[in-house]
Amino acid sequence: MFYLSNYCTGFKDYERFERYVRACGAGAELATWWTYPGFDALMDEQVSRFAGKYPVTLHSPFLEYCCIRDGGQWQDAMAALDRAFGWYADFGSTSMVVHTHSVGRPLEEKARWQRLSVENMCLIAEMYREKGFNMLVENVGYAHAGNVLFDRDEFISLFDELPADVGCLIDTGHAFANHWDVARVVERLGDRIKAFHLHNTDGVLDLHYSVYEEGMYLSADRFDDLLRCIKDNCPDADLVLEYCPYEKIGEDLFKRDINRIADVMKL
Repeated sequence: MFYLSNYCTGFKDYERFERYVRACGAGAELATWWTYPGFDALMDEQVSRFAGKYPVTLHSPFLEYCCIRDGGQWQDAMAALDRAFGWYADFGSTSMVVHTHSVGRPLEEKARWQRLSVENMCLIAEMYREKGFNMLVENVGYAHAGNVLFDRDEFISLFDELPADVGCLIDTGHAFANHWDVARVVERLGDRIKAFHLHNTDGVLDLHYSVYEEGMYLSADRFDDLLRCIKDNCPDADLVLEYCPYEKIGEDLFKRDINRIADVMKL
């Protein structure tokens, strides 16, 4: 199943975003927290626009909720998660992705922060499991920013510690920024991977450009090779085009990329 992330319209302009989704015959990935005033009210208005009309997956709040446990920040994060799970039900969502962490932590205490992150992800899964929560965990962090908590092999091993019903989401742009061999990750985790954020970058920054943008970390042909690997190892994974609102965004770009991806993967 193809989804479009509403990052492509800056987490607003839902009317234009819906046109893209409708034109592509895709589902919608909707963010549940952003920084501009009135975001919550605007999200409430989108229930009638998307619920029951398109498949919807959610992105959890862009807040730290895994490497904290108490205090006001924890309370705020839990309140944001509760709000997100209200929308999870309202939209009839298929899944929601969470991040292993938000900001960098002192490297000499890496094991401590990893342990807290695992404990909190298990806690979140337990808190919402009875509500039918389909939880996916995403690889995050960038080497250039010094905020990689789980490197490639640690991220793979993470799924030995998480509950079996917690799935994996691989973000290709994050992986490329850290020079991961994504095919190796796909082969190791197999059908534990339930979704991908597909986008391309320059191998340093998190640009969120089209998978077929020229001059990026993976050439078009190499990205096609990765897609074939995905087809071979986790053919049922959802494919989310998570593009930023750059000048090339539009129906033509999304249709072109979806058509090529579908052709390569024989979908």
